[in-house]
Amino acid sequence: TGEAARVSPAELAAARGRRSLLASFKGVCQSSSRRPQLAKLHNGRDLIMVCTNGGGRGSAQHWDYKTLMLSSVFSVAPAGNGLHSFRLAEAIFFGSIPVIVDDEVTLPFCSVLDWRRFSVRIRQSQVSQLPQLLRAIPPAEVARMQTRLAEVKRKYFLFPFNTAMAILHLRVREAQRAAAKGDGGGGGGGGGGGRGR
Repeated sequence: TGEAARVSPAELAAARGRRSLLASFKGVCQSSSRRPQLAKLHNGRDLIMVCTNGGGRGSAQHWDYKTLMLSSVFSVAPAGNGLHSFRLAEAIFFGSIPVIVDDEVTLPFCSVLDWRRFSVRIRQSQVSQLPQLLRAIPPAEVARMQTRLAEVKRKYFLFPFNTAMAILHLRVREAQRAAAKGDGGGGGGGGGGGRGR
């Protein structure tokens, strides 16, 4: 999506060794959301949190979005206007571990993916604690999350329609097998003890 669709494999490979920012966010900060709170975390060093519509401690024009994403270990994906922020997908494509700030969002492919292995999820009320929460994650765990993130991108997000259809077919087959098991002992008239569980 957007900038993420134009990032090259060479850029992603180069980014592995130079993600100097702990976390970043650049976007519109609606006053009714928690995004202005994110902007208060900006320190201009390893936390770059800027609002494109003004406000906060940093100037958004000084920070290129693509460079930020390629330089950040974590990218904050706060709640958006839809089912989830487009930054969630962009973080995945840029190889930056997504930090999901949403109390209610249903994550893509959640029936087959353990999002805890390649993302961080916090409640909106925890925004002020975000730097401490991220710094507390051991480097070895961060490395494992980055590896898993790359796997998830390749297997599930490069061709999301195909993935969705494969999961749908899997669920249909599971339902059919479950129905067949349920009907397995039903023949031979309504006599004694069924095997239903």
